Amino acid sequence: MRRRAQEMSDTLVGWRRHLHMNPEPSMAEHDTARFVAERLREIGIEDVREGIGETGVVGIVWGQGERCVGLRADMDALEMTEETGADYASQRPGLMHACGHDAHVAGLLGAAAILHEMREGLPGHVKLVFQPGEEGAGGALRMIEDGVLHEPEVSAIASLHVFPEIAAGRVELNRGFVTAQSDDVNLAIIGEAAHAAHPDQGIDAIAMAAQALAAIQQFITRGTDPVHRKVVTFGTIRGGTRRNVLAERVELTGTVRTYEAATREAIIDFIGNRLRTIVGELGGRLEVSIAEGYPPLRNDDWALECMRDAACEVLGPDEVSEAEYPSLGAEDFAFFPQVGGIAAVMGQLGSRDEERGMTWPLHSTRADLPDDVVVPTAAAVLANTALTMLARGASA
Repeated sequence: MRRRAQEMSDTLVGWRRHLHMNPEPSMAEHDTARFVAERLREIGIEDVREGIGETGVVGIVWGQGERCVGLRADMDALEMTEETGADYASQRPGLMHACGHDAHVAGLLGAAAILHEMREGLPGHVKLVFQPGEEGAGGALRMIEDGVLHEPEVSAIASLHVFPEIAAGRVELNRGFVTAQSDDVNLAIIGEAAHAAHPDQGIDAIAMAAQALAAIQQFITRGTDPVHRKVVTFGTIRGGTRRNVLAERVELTGTVRTYEAATREAIIDFIGNRLRTIVGELGGRLEVSIAEGYPPLRNDDWALECMRDAACEVLGPDEVSEAEYPSLGAEDFAFFPQVGGIAAVMGQLGSRDEERGMTWPLHSTRADLPDDVVVPTAAAVLANTALTMLARGASA
């Protein structure tokens, strides 16, 4: 499989660079979806389904028997301005594939081509899931609700995500948690405006916001189990009108990341309830809005063993390892096991190439990857993972 993927390298790299030059935001991946559907049909896959979960695309490689497994790639880009200087940089101002989804799509297209060539000997079917809206829109859930796991029934699903902290072409796998639960938090702290020279005549919302932030971090370190990993980060704070006027209102937006349910519930309760008392004692009023985000992703043991063995067969055992820690990032692939109820595994595919200067983190305006290594590797590993799952029964 690796040899076949390498033979396709120029084509796969061309696909990835076309996608990189033409990024689209979440749930608006119309050109991307059209490109994917056209490539699937060119490969020879006849069963191509469009408009799944709004802009998602599904292709099915029909083999022999009743079993069916899935492979997934996300398609959306980020609202960022690219600064890589690459010949194939984004041609759409304010949009960029800074999270590697272009490589994910090209890799899955490569896997589709490999599996299609093997279709007569496949011990089952493979559903190729090209998913929209991973970057906050929950496109996986939309596809599930639109029936992506049915007709035929999918019993296990696998995916890869590029990871610039790992050397290009290597695969790492998490046993247990892969990514965290994410929840969005919006706070509005309301005081009373007054002249800055007479703060006693008003209620300073900025000062209260500082107290609220300190109280939240104090609770994280002293009010939750220290063994549980978690983080609360506020990324925006807005308030005030002039330097000499006490701010009447301050708005903050942030995110809560957790693995364990008990710790998540404790943090949500503190922010949603007890923090109101703290702000109230300072003379202000607190408005809180908390929106549940993506659930935590946990690799299924059986599916993990399938991907590990498949990757070892493709790359050699020295290029496959177990990850030391999970990530506090979030990933809507988690909806497939959480809501879909199927075995799922996500592997980390290294994309770091120091010689080429491709070391920037994901979601950086300078993020890029050595696609001649990453994309063929993704194609071969994904194809072999599907084959291994089918051969082992496609169920945990």
